[in-house]
Amino acid sequence: MQKAYRFRLYPTDEQREQMSRIIGCCRFVWNRLLEYSSKSYQRRSESHSAFDLNNFIAHTIKPAFPWLSDAPAQTLQCVSADLTSAFKAFFRGDSSYPKFKTKHRSKKSFRIPQRGKVDADDNRIYVQGVGWVEAVIHRKPAGRLKNITVTVNPSGTVYASCLFEDGLEAPIPVVPENPKVLGIDLNLERLAVCSDGTEYGNPRALKQHERRLKHLQKLLSKKKKGSENWKKLKHEIASLNEKIANIRKDEIHKMTKSIVCDSQADAIAIEDLNVSGMMRNSKLSKHIQDASFFETRRQIEYKCLWYGKTLITADRFFASSRTCSMCGWHNDGLTLHDREWECPMCHTRHDRDRNSALNLESFGLSALARDAGEVKPPEMPSVDESRVCTCIRSMASVNEEKDHGCSMEAPKLA
Repeated sequence: MQKAYRFRLYPTDEQREQMSRIIGCCRFVWNRLLEYSSKSYQRRSESHSAFDLNNFIAHTIKPAFPWLSDAPAQTLQCVSADLTSAFKAFFRGDSSYPKFKTKHRSKKSFRIPQRGKVDADDNRIYVQGVGWVEAVIHRKPAGRLKNITVTVNPSGTVYASCLFEDGLEAPIPVVPENPKVLGIDLNLERLAVCSDGTEYGNPRALKQHERRLKHLQKLLSKKKKGSENWKKLKHEIASLNEKIANIRKDEIHKMTKSIVCDSQADAIAIEDLNVSGMMRNSKLSKHIQDASFFETRRQIEYKCLWYGKTLITADRFFASSRTCSMCGWHNDGLTLHDREWECPMCHTRHDRDRNSALNLESFGLSALARDAGEVKPPEMPSVDESRVCTCIRSMASVNEEKDHGCSMEAPKLA
């Protein structure tokens, strides 16, 4: 099983300059390879694999630009592999067409697939092409180091993401006869409400620092672009944005760890939220983005794989908020402003979010029952089966696909 550890780096001025040169080389090679691949397909309808792009780097680009030797050869080969993956994702329809990278707006990072070392005793990391860099290793990694990804943030902070392979198989989820299912409802007022009554507050990191951020951006608009004061303000704004992101990520990590491990649940049921559609609401888009629903789901998914829990995903058309968790009556007139409502059939007073979590718990129990070949429980609210999709993520199914050689072939590079 692979796990990534993220450590803070403190490079010297010379090491920081060398990192900037490597990042510049990777950006230059990316743009050249993207131009070469696009023109080859437009003019001759040719597609190129990562092996073809590596030959183009070695025999065409590097002889023409000798300064590319500042970057390790394996790092430049990772650029071709990343571009090939970007094209495959485009052909599958998962992302847009790959774009050219710019010096100031693109993400500044590079990957070292070989000769990396992590010295936890002396708090340092060896980065090929840079040397030993001082680091803060807050926990000792276990396993064999596969690669190191160095990222330079706009605020100037440098991080190293070290991927380790521990050689262990992920635990296979085991569902007992009477499983405990935890329904999770994500919302804006409270970051998450669980079916067992646990609630997690929304830190609203952006709202806490929004006034300061607006003030700095207003000052930046009055400065001359490229001046020293302009650069200082840009750095201060980037540091504040990084602080907001760190507060948000820290809260989500604590919440997801508590949901997966501390709840003692055998399975977790969540909704497949249409976040892109929700972002079209101009009044709520900023708060939805600050809540980071996608990041919450991503962390729950991989932590369930780590700790051997079953993840059940309800389809986005599943009416979790509109359905009474007691009798199954459907409330068609429920709006976003209605935080509480009373069922006219059983006269139960519902909290909107808690009711949604309870319905997700019932959905998870019925999903596990159908997966085991049993009859759906009668207390489960009636739902149109054609519009409900159950996705049970487990390492058992993943291992079966690997054993049978089931893999989707992506279209060729264009």
